[in-house]
Amino acid sequence: MGSNMDLYEKAREAHYQDLQREMAVSHLPRHRLSRRVAGKLGVLRLQLGARLKQFEQSPTALEEHV
Repeated sequence: MGSNMDLYEKAREAHYQDLQREMAVSHLPRHRLSRRVAGKLGVLRLQLGARLKQFEQSPTALEEHV
């Protein structure tokens, strides 16, 4: 029965270490960086979409640029 308790303690300790690693990784600044990059890409996409819509609505825009 003692070996079962040893196995249980080892499993519990490994699980605790995994949780500690996950918490340490979750606080890394790369998460903030990826959110910032995603936000900037979203703004860029909206601006590009607005310009394309203006270009699409103006039939003379093709003649002016050609």
